[in-house]
Amino acid sequence: MQVIKAVFDGNEIKPIEPIKTKKRTEVLVIFPDNSERKSPEEARRLLRGSGRGERLTERLLKSRAEDIKLKRN
Repeated sequence: MQVIKAVFDGNEIKPIEPIKTKKRTEVLVIFPDNSERKSPEEARRLLRGSGRGERLTERLLKSRAEDIKLKRN
């Protein structure tokens, strides 16, 4: 998991740190509550296991297979 800082201007999310990937990838955007800020480590700990039971691996593999089919056509 990679964590970067960005600014949301009401329409777009603009990274203020470099993104270390060039490939198409899904992202998780979290808007911190200013009254209760958490460190990136704490945020990762809280998110760990949040996708259980949602068959995320199967969905990811299916999505990648569809991407490969689209590239071939």
